[in-house]
Amino acid sequence: MKKFWINSVICLLVLLLAGSGLVFGSTVHPVEYFSPIRDASWVQIPFEEGLGSTQWTTDKGPVKTEGAMIIDGTTYVPFRWAVELFGGAATWSNREDGSTDVVYLYAPGAEIPVTPTETAARRPLSAIVYNWIPNLDEYLSTMEKDFEAAYPEIDLEIMNLPDYYGDPYGVLVNQADVYECDEGMLEAMKAAGKLQPLATSEVPNPDDFLQITKDVAVDSSGTWWGIPHWTCTDFMFYNKNDTELAAVKSFSELEKVIGGKDHPLGEGLLIDIMGSYVTNRYKDTLMDLYKDNPTTFWSFVNKDNINTQAVDLMKRMIALEDPGNGRNVLNDKMSDDLIRKFVYGNGRAYVYYSEALGYMADIIDNANNTWFDTTLSMDDIAIMPFYQADTPVSASTGYVDSMCLDKSLTGQKRADALTFSQWVTSTAENIRQVAPPDGSAVRYLSPARMSVYTDPSLLAIAPLYKSMLPAMQLGRYFLPPAGLDEAGLKDKLNELLPFN
Repeated sequence: MKKFWINSVICLLVLLLAGSGLVFGSTVHPVEYFSPIRDASWVQIPFEEGLGSTQWTTDKGPVKTEGAMIIDGTTYVPFRWAVELFGGAATWSNREDGSTDVVYLYAPGAEIPVTPTETAARRPLSAIVYNWIPNLDEYLSTMEKDFEAAYPEIDLEIMNLPDYYGDPYGVLVNQADVYECDEGMLEAMKAAGKLQPLATSEVPNPDDFLQITKDVAVDSSGTWWGIPHWTCTDFMFYNKNDTELAAVKSFSELEKVIGGKDHPLGEGLLIDIMGSYVTNRYKDTLMDLYKDNPTTFWSFVNKDNINTQAVDLMKRMIALEDPGNGRNVLNDKMSDDLIRKFVYGNGRAYVYYSEALGYMADIIDNANNTWFDTTLSMDDIAIMPFYQADTPVSASTGYVDSMCLDKSLTGQKRADALTFSQWVTSTAENIRQVAPPDGSAVRYLSPARMSVYTDPSLLAIAPLYKSMLPAMQLGRYFLPPAGLDEAGLKDKLNELLPFN
């Protein structure tokens, strides 16, 4: 308690000295205060080094701020707020879990509790999130910090499992309040009795979700089992000045533009058809052929019933590649190699998920100002759907991650879990997640909400999102039938497809 009061006095003195300009040897950067805080009796402020934009809590509601005053590397509130508005008292609270300290300031005459944390114990909430995310540490820490700033009464613990799919570390065998499940894990968790359904009214703005995300999160009875967060499907990347490629609307047109098996060396298609990508590419091609017939689609996902039309299309894809690309037995993981070839101009088009843009940006940034400058810059790159067949309306398989609630949750715990799930999947938070406000690299993930792709603030930073939307709208997902057996499918496809 003695340490608490000493810290309280020190905190108040520093704030008051900062306001009077008597903090010597320090650089003070005050910012303008926001009028909504004037009527507040108290304000709760995250107290940590390097604080920039954040959310503060007052008895009149949350207040969004943009900046803070930095004194000797430590963040304090802008001095005008401290002196003019909250000159009555200040306390410093160390959180019990050892996380970020919090400063509480009280206006003159306000009733001051003994310790603010004692008046409202924070409610614990745990969440397992999908962790195949670029710059993961920043992503997780910012998510936790921003949510707790918006909902300070909730103590969020994000669980980053070392092996999302594994045992004993995977989602299926671990316990949490909220689970982020991909399409396969969602079905496994439902079968294990670990999830509970959501009411339609608990899913904000459901019409904003891409069709593929609803294919996954909503069952045949119309019941929602999660709130979609991320999704993904294939894109084709090309040079924006390539007007011939930009006009392509079918695989035969793509084949003609590139030049078929006789295309010029270094101007072929770059696409990975090795390892797991063999079966993925086969399913993608089937989806383009049978997008309106799930039963027929799944009937061909069987080593004893291979669809010859899909295999023939895949052979034509391989013919569009240069020797050694895409079907090279010496390299079962060609993604980084193919990306590098694309940005260095050794391929006319490249097919992969949206995350490829982040990898391209890294390669281009690392190559700048060297003898090995890339042929393409990020400004040269354009995106379009990858047409795998000649059907009138194309389609492509894809993947979806949804926020789901543990079956045991009731009452306040369920309400908190739902609040987090709604918050983390909102348009505003999706934008912050793909384009971190600290200015670090854009992640180029594919959000589940269509509104993200057309948001002006995001397009000002990452204009390629606008052209990602048409490809995402082609994404579809069919629920696998019970008893589906894919054993031997990859080996059979490798027998039928040529290597190069």
